[in-house]
Amino acid sequence: MLEYDVVVVGSGPAGCMTAKYAAKEGVSTLIIEEDAEIGEPVQCAGLISKRAVEESELKSKSFINCELKGAIIHSHSHDVRIESPSPEKRAFAIGRSVFDKELAKEAQKEGADIILGSKVKRVKKRAGETKLTISTTGEEEIRASVVIGADGARSGVAKMAGMKVTKNFLNCVQVEGEYEMDEAFAEIFVGKTIAPGFFAWAIPINEDVARIGLCIDKRFSPHPNPLLFLKRNLSEHPVIARKYKGSSSNFTVGTIPIPVGAGLLRRRGRGQTVSVDKEGGLMLVGDAAAQVKPVTGGGVYYGMKCGKIAGEIAAKACLTGDMKVLNAYERRWRKEIGKEIAFGLKVHRLRCVISDKDFDTIFRTLSQDAVLQLIKRKGDMDYPSVVFREFLKHPRLIKLMAMNILKYLYTK
Repeated sequence: MLEYDVVVVGSGPAGCMTAKYAAKEGVSTLIIEEDAEIGEPVQCAGLISKRAVEESELKSKSFINCELKGAIIHSHSHDVRIESPSPEKRAFAIGRSVFDKELAKEAQKEGADIILGSKVKRVKKRAGETKLTISTTGEEEIRASVVIGADGARSGVAKMAGMKVTKNFLNCVQVEGEYEMDEAFAEIFVGKTIAPGFFAWAIPINEDVARIGLCIDKRFSPHPNPLLFLKRNLSEHPVIARKYKGSSSNFTVGTIPIPVGAGLLRRRGRGQTVSVDKEGGLMLVGDAAAQVKPVTGGGVYYGMKCGKIAGEIAAKACLTGDMKVLNAYERRWRKEIGKEIAFGLKVHRLRCVISDKDFDTIFRTLSQDAVLQLIKRKGDMDYPSVVFREFLKHPRLIKLMAMNILKYLYTK
């Protein structure tokens, strides 16, 4: 039987950063990855901020495909162009497979081991220890003091541990294809017939190719399959269909968790990301903990940030032998991003109920020079609540929100 202090299930950015920071503290650390290759299959649009690049601590930038100058947002009958005011606020289209592999190498340099092609079948806590049963060609048991689930939106570790951080998901689909671009700007498309409950996108990765995709919130969609909306956009949308050149590759599907809530602490069994007894503990991080931005669906930056906290605290618990230390993880990560997630949930819920006509009103308001300058000055893709709180004070938007408040309050 293999024995480790910390076992991390999942080798995405959150899992690799967790393992790196646990191993840095000197505890024996293992990453278990279900797939045969780290970073595959890709389930991400691959758009991150400069802050996220810095958070990764990677010296090589080989994972960057394209530096974006800004974004163009399209509603039914109005467009808003938002240019990044400085390189510090620019975003990057990245190759997630390369990015994940580089993060895994850094975790290994700090001493973490990796087992690929192994699925965790059972997690049991008994007789003063936590045991994981993994399957490779047969079955093998691994004993650990702390097990950390970093295994994605539909986390098997969370399910086996009875930890529920989400009950709803965004369903997403994406292709890469030839796409006409004048400049390196991401394009965002909103509308109930385009991507109900969320938005569609075209993210350039070089001069001729873009990632074209969308997510839907199936609670507000006439159909649960996002592929139907993508096919319609590629063939009929007045902008996407005109720019898309008909060839596609790297078909990707995925899910994004919608958190059940955020605050300093959640009631037991609802949203908790830590389960502790005196002998051992279980933790969740990244998408498995629903540590995502509800406004944009992005989780790479939050996952790495929370992974560092999880790794440090898991190592401290192992080194001191006091598993109660793990409870600090819940408090620390919620203090860092809990309010941001809570505000983002309100924005997402509002987005789901407003009409296409209301979207047009919002974007006409955003196109006013004073509002655009505010967005350029305070806009932050990792902390979108900063600018949202400001422009929701606009008189026209206050009136629009007041008209939608009943739908907002009574829509489940």
